[in-house]
Amino acid sequence: MSTRRLFEEQVTLRQFETQVEEVREKKGRWEARLSATAFFPEGGGQPGDKGTLVLEDGRRVAILDTKETDGMIWHLLDQEICPGERVTGILDWDFRFRNTQNHSGEHIVSGLIHQKYGYHNVGFHMGSDAVTMDFDGVVKEEDLKEMEAAANRAIEEDVPFEILYPTKEELSSMEYRSKKEIDGQVRIVRIGSYDTCACCGTHVESAGQIRLIKLLGVASYKGGVRISMLAGKDALDDYCRKHDLVMKAVHLLSAKPEKVEESLEKLIRDKEELKSALIGLQRRIGEEKAAQVPEGSEKVCFVEPAFSMDELREMVNKAALRAKLVLGILPLEEQRCQYVLISNEADVRPLGKELNQRFEGKGGGQPTMVQGTLYGDPEEIRKFFMEV
Repeated sequence: MSTRRLFEEQVTLRQFETQVEEVREKKGRWEARLSATAFFPEGGGQPGDKGTLVLEDGRRVAILDTKETDGMIWHLLDQEICPGERVTGILDWDFRFRNTQNHSGEHIVSGLIHQKYGYHNVGFHMGSDAVTMDFDGVVKEEDLKEMEAAANRAIEEDVPFEILYPTKEELSSMEYRSKKEIDGQVRIVRIGSYDTCACCGTHVESAGQIRLIKLLGVASYKGGVRISMLAGKDALDDYCRKHDLVMKAVHLLSAKPEKVEESLEKLIRDKEELKSALIGLQRRIGEEKAAQVPEGSEKVCFVEPAFSMDELREMVNKAALRAKLVLGILPLEEQRCQYVLISNEADVRPLGKELNQRFEGKGGGQPTMVQGTLYGDPEEIRKFFMEV
């Protein structure tokens, strides 16, 4: 016996009473089938609903997910319940309504892109960070603003969402979008002149309930594009987060909001100039330290936490012109060090292997130079090198 789909009869239903028809254990988890449910099962790119079942004795059982298998709707539970019990279902309405807003926004955007370009939506997914829509054609970054403005006009117009169940004859003469062939009764979602699409998901009653559609970006994907989007509460939350980030930047940079970009660009330029000056200083220091190595020295070790690896390698190279064997150590975080070992007179690979074995390192190279990573106190590494 199939479950009565209350989410199709009344999309705004948040609480309902029903009976537990069947309970089964699957992979160590409990699943329940109800005689009627307002919990939407995962489908069409929309996640399954979450919420709570309240039993007659007052016990509360969490619904962690809702899925459909072979026409049966199953509710994933956090504990076992008994068949035949009368229960009250309570939806996690915030979770459902956010999904509804995003799904409804996706219909408007997909309909607009289909009208303008003739492209088909070949993939749709509601992720934790954004909604993604995959199209079988190219939409340029600069065209997103036009699409976004058109989508938000539908919200301004508060266009109604109609749910239709056409007969086969009516369907044969109807133009509508669909990702796949559908057996049996087809459910059509119509949004004025913006879109007509076959869909099983939940939708707002009119576009004004979406409140806002924001297109986040576009990327090439499988010969077409993937567009990222947020709608409704998720879009507003995203705006608030980004506004807070801008205001933090305003305070840190002591700049007006409209000058943040200019101030950041200046900060980056200043950083690059300082980095260039630091590299020049490190090279001069490295040259001086290498020049101070006594001619004909057997072993020399440098421990340089302030150097970059490039400058350390350059210094060790120059010191190797005056000493037989030179080790450079660059201390990093958590007892991790990078090293470079150079000699112009001997094969340094055996000593490199000894260092790796003693300090759980990795690395290798050529007879004249090996480099890699070691784990240990830099002073212990220096001492081992000098004594080995």
